[in-house]
Amino acid sequence: MTSLRSTGRFSRTHGQSPRALKTAALALPLALAAGWAVAAWLLWQTSVPEDLHPPHVSARAEFSPEVLHRTAHFESFLRWEWVAATVVQLATLVVLALVAPRIARAFELGRVATGVMVGAVTTLSLWAVGLPFGLLSLWWSRRYGIEKQGYVSWLLAQWPSLLAQVVGLTIVLTILLLLAGWLRRRWWLIAGPLFVAIGAGIVFLLPYLISLDTRAPHKTKLAAEIRQLAREEGVGDTPVRIEEVSDDTRLANAETVGFGPSTRVFIWDTFLTGRFSPGEIKVVAAHEFGHVAHRHIWKGIAWSALLTIPLFLVVAEATGRRGGMGTPEVVPFALLVIAVLSLALTPFTNAVSRRYEAEADWSALRATRDPKNAETLFEKFASLDLQQPDPPGWSYVWLDNHPTIVQRIALARAWAARDR
Repeated sequence: MTSLRSTGRFSRTHGQSPRALKTAALALPLALAAGWAVAAWLLWQTSVPEDLHPPHVSARAEFSPEVLHRTAHFESFLRWEWVAATVVQLATLVVLALVAPRIARAFELGRVATGVMVGAVTTLSLWAVGLPFGLLSLWWSRRYGIEKQGYVSWLLAQWPSLLAQVVGLTIVLTILLLLAGWLRRRWWLIAGPLFVAIGAGIVFLLPYLISLDTRAPHKTKLAAEIRQLAREEGVGDTPVRIEEVSDDTRLANAETVGFGPSTRVFIWDTFLTGRFSPGEIKVVAAHEFGHVAHRHIWKGIAWSALLTIPLFLVVAEATGRRGGMGTPEVVPFALLVIAVLSLALTPFTNAVSRRYEAEADWSALRATRDPKNAETLFEKFASLDLQQPDPPGWSYVWLDNHPTIVQRIALARAWAARDR
């Protein structure tokens, strides 16, 4: 600090030329970039052997023409619907960014309150334009027997989600507008770490909320074997809960949520309706325990920090040219920038997710030593849940956060060959 405030003669005496000062000014960003790259490289690593060469698996050789046609037809519609919905929502944000000054003048409640109201109008608009696409997805899934929920009950279920979005965005915008008013264009320095911490807190608390509508597994032989799998993977104290969704959907799913004492594995009861064998269910549970064992939730929070803070910096720079984040009418434009950046980052975040999902598959194979049931499980995801075994490349990059079914089958066969 002293050298930056010194006279030119003092700087020359101590060898601080303008070039040296410029170099010093670049040193911190370069050091931060290097630290980011090292952290990203460390987070990218998984326990799947680097020298593993899974065999080629052909979807046509593994699945009947009927399954391939049915899954392709089902998912193709949903993919292009996603494209249409994304375009419509981005276009809506563009329009709102253009008319935002008029919206702000309609309220005149003070800088922060007006910004919050502009954000509420934006949220309601996005919800309204997205609602028809949600109904269309429900119609298509009902047509194929995947979803069972009625249209009226689906519509009623959207209101709590809308309320949560409005409340959540109100809190976020209040914080951002206050920080921007205080720190001007440097608001991101506080907002980035703060929202990463808030996100981590939500991830920690979420399992307790989800657990309210779940039950413990019945005391059966299968439940005991699942607990043994958890012990073998070193996560024997992880609670398992059964989520009852079979009245609304035929889809089978499981998920790991939370970290530390809040960690829970949730298995949908659609796995327990007789369509899946005990061996296949054990593969599912072992996969989720693999997420816990390899700390994928913790790593996800670390990735959130690595991506959110630079993203907020870009938002600060972009909004700074329109009056700054503290200006109420800039809110739709800020949300547009975030949406575009998030869309641009999607291929990368999907790639990270696929690596962690493959690691969880590998962990499940090591724990169960049952590649055959792993293969039949993945095959049923196609025949029963209509996942396309080998989707188009653009869909794989933009939409798929799991390996494809043929990739998962290939990994199971690679493990079997390695274990001989």
